[in-house]
Amino acid sequence: MLRTAFLAAIMALLGVSAARAEPITLYGNSEQPPKSWLDGGTPRGFAIEASVEVLKRAGYDVTVSLLPFARAMQQTTEGGVMTGIFKSAEREKLFKYSDRIVDLDDDVVVVVAKGKEFPFANASELKGKRIGVQGSFFYGDDFEAVRPEVIVDADASPNLRMKKLSAGRVDAVLINPGRAGFLESVKQADLEPEDFTVLPTPLARLANYLIVGRDVPDADATLARIDKAIAECAKDGALAKIMAKYQK
Repeated sequence: MLRTAFLAAIMALLGVSAARAEPITLYGNSEQPPKSWLDGGTPRGFAIEASVEVLKRAGYDVTVSLLPFARAMQQTTEGGVMTGIFKSAEREKLFKYSDRIVDLDDDVVVVVAKGKEFPFANASELKGKRIGVQGSFFYGDDFEAVRPEVIVDADASPNLRMKKLSAGRVDAVLINPGRAGFLESVKQADLEPEDFTVLPTPLARLANYLIVGRDVPDADATLARIDKAIAECAKDGALAKIMAKYQK
């Protein structure tokens, strides 16, 4: 009895919790390098590293599960959390959002084949064109407004999208995050970056969040822990250090 009390006092002084970390599953997109992808079966990406750091600080024992985007979102409605998600009104009907993950904004860029450039300043200039996008994605309110007048060609991965562009099956593709996402997608598709042009003006710049299903028990408590950890990571620069490894 005395020994137990003594050990508890020592642990308290050292800031060590006797309780084991609570398990949680972190979901993410399996095919969106360098943000989130499976590299020979190993989860990688800045959104994954950043979210693991946040969740560990929030007191969780993290298991990472990367799946096709739509499937990952479906799994998250049933439990766990998902990373690298843009905010939309439709998604907020199903999910609750964390605070913005600091330094993890995405540029959604428009990529065309070399020699096929066109003036681009806003989403309205995509009207009438066949645009390659990732199924179930949200590319901002401006794109949603013109979507009915765009010929949408949806697929499951950015490297497949780049292959379609190379073959002339689409007029342009949307890729995120930014030029880094473009370079990784070209590499995975075994194509040459010099054969394409990233149009200078991004379609959108969108913040990333962690999400929890609205119907998941203790969703609010989970997000409160996550938001506190995000603030800590922002204060000490932990997320910026992670991002620095992925900058090109």
